[in-house]
Amino acid sequence: MLIIRNCMRVNILKTMAIATMISGAALEINAAPDPNFHIYLCIGQSNMEGNASIEPIDRQNVPERFKVMSAVDYKYPARTKGEWYVAVPPLVRENTGLTPIDYFGRTMVANLPEEVTVGVIPVAVGGCRIEHLDKDYDPAQLSQEADWFRGFMSAYDNKPYDRLLECARKAAEVGVIKGILLHQGESNNGDRQWPTKVKKVYDDILADLGLEAGSIPLLAGEVVRSDQGGVCGGMNDIIRDLPSTLPQARVVTAAGLPQKGDGLHFTAHAYRVLGCRYATEMLATMGITDPKVDYSEDVPFVPTPEPSEGDFVFDFQYFNPKIFGDGTFDATTGTFQAGQWGFGGWEYDRPIDLSGYKYIVAELKEGDKDNAELRVFDTSSYWEKSYEGKFNGGTLIVAELSGMMKNLESGIKPVDTSKIYRVGFWGHGRNPIHIKHVYATNVNPYDTKVEGVTAEIGADGSVYNLLGMKVSDSIGDADLEPGIYISAGRKFVMR
Repeated sequence: MLIIRNCMRVNILKTMAIATMISGAALEINAAPDPNFHIYLCIGQSNMEGNASIEPIDRQNVPERFKVMSAVDYKYPARTKGEWYVAVPPLVRENTGLTPIDYFGRTMVANLPEEVTVGVIPVAVGGCRIEHLDKDYDPAQLSQEADWFRGFMSAYDNKPYDRLLECARKAAEVGVIKGILLHQGESNNGDRQWPTKVKKVYDDILADLGLEAGSIPLLAGEVVRSDQGGVCGGMNDIIRDLPSTLPQARVVTAAGLPQKGDGLHFTAHAYRVLGCRYATEMLATMGITDPKVDYSEDVPFVPTPEPSEGDFVFDFQYFNPKIFGDGTFDATTGTFQAGQWGFGGWEYDRPIDLSGYKYIVAELKEGDKDNAELRVFDTSSYWEKSYEGKFNGGTLIVAELSGMMKNLESGIKPVDTSKIYRVGFWGHGRNPIHIKHVYATNVNPYDTKVEGVTAEIGADGSVYNLLGMKVSDSIGDADLEPGIYISAGRKFVMR
């Protein structure tokens, strides 16, 4: 009997302990969301997805208080859908690039109290229309889309809206949703109904999350402006009109932000600045009107690259100045005088395959004065649409071949770089275009050249990145990511 009573006593104590544990777990599960965990939903197409190379500076000094909830599973870096991580890029999906979200979060954290954590949930699809982000989008329509786009959509089980809601609901258990960031519009270029469509997406998100109607701000970023060579720059007039339809909306300007040469996507520098501008607008909704912004808007240096072994160099002796218009070309000096609205360059009866290269580099000897464009055709007809990169008075275009796009009336489509029929320059024909060289390469000039960096930079032993930004007081004290740096005016590589 004594043994039986002891066993009963032990079982009762175990039961009480388990009940206490269950009760504590239930309290934790049912705990109210932390008001100091601010959550932002980030949606859009390729400029929100991230379309510039991530550089070492972007992975350094990411604040622990800046978190990202992965909306997809990653293999590298290893991430699981629905879990929180320190927001080290890439943020949107595996193999995506730098996005405005990166420097939005950094700037928000720098201006909010130390007890506040900022979390972002990115769901973005390169090439998508606003309709693809809508609650009522029918995935059956994907049968009409290109293979590459279907691949992007499949990451979200073909319904980005549902994935966003799934993650947002989980996030709302631990934090408070404070706003929505949107960067989309290129694939709806000229669509006057875009503001109404955005409002529907906004209203549906708030209703489905149980948030009060109109209770949080939505920030919409401008696309690449026309004066920066943006092929969809006219869409900004429609984007700027969004607050008339959605009063909770604010527009984030893209004024002065350079594009990477394809007329659609910003440079890494521009993404950083755009992210800071998103944060400045969001902070203003909180009454913070003079925020601290660590990243400078000064445009980084422009390299003067040279082709190297293994590059495909377009030979001046095969340059045809009369592909369209009565142009002339001096192969000795590289001077091309286009005919009126003319085009000259390299043309092939049988297309050449450039798919093994990452970039086309086109450099002029002096600033463009003829509204010149670099054009790349993947069709035999001159009259079919091509990739168009604008110099905008500058000297250099570095266009990524992977993801190179052309803007058709039916939408933005990728260039087939395995079948290139024509590469050259379009111009008004008023002023000569002084060509230095054109070549395809696997080397990004912005990653490997430091021309323009003076010997005084880092003369005290400090370390700078290729943007001229100080990253450490000395090499010995530096905890540097792999990449290229400058100290005492000399370039060195961290591996």
